[in-house]
Amino acid sequence: MRFTDTKSGYGWISIAFHWLAAAIVIAMWTIGSLTQGDAQGEGQEGSQVGGFDFLHLHTTVGITAYILLWARIIWRFKIGHPGPRVGQSATLYSLAKAVHYLVLLALGVALVSGPLTVWLAGDAIEVFSLALPSPFGKLSAAQAIARNVHGVTTMVVFGAIALHVLAVIKHAVFNRDGTFDKIMVADGDGT
Repeated sequence: MRFTDTKSGYGWISIAFHWLAAAIVIAMWTIGSLTQGDAQGEGQEGSQVGGFDFLHLHTTVGITAYILLWARIIWRFKIGHPGPRVGQSATLYSLAKAVHYLVLLALGVALVSGPLTVWLAGDAIEVFSLALPSPFGKLSAAQAIARNVHGVTTMVVFGAIALHVLAVIKHAVFNRDGTFDKIMVADGDGT
């Protein structure tokens, strides 16, 4: 069983990071979208939907997965990508890598701007029954910037993910070139 990447394929560590991060990001986006139902103000206003505090859930999931998501980002930047499949266009391969790095960069910005959005409102980040107090006072102008950055990077993440999914469909349905297989199973022989 191969854990690390080779020149031609992903190892189990990359595959696990990819799918765990995908599940977490989709869950965070879904929960985060629910917090926006009536939220127009600062801080934690508008996070109650039907009596349930989705912002608390969003921050709990985010902080719980924080180290895993950073590990996923650092891993990919450190390890790089396997090479293209035989016959895969060098231009499209380079574009795919650029989109992938854009997703990871935007995710990293979201991981910083999310907690800052809460802390710059002067609020504590609540995780389960613990509170991580703000190291800042209430800084409304800075909080508005952090909130906007968080929103923009979230849109960038999901725009790039949409391109990624379209590329998956292209490779799996039209090209049938085995590119999708690279992220599903680590090749036992490293090819």
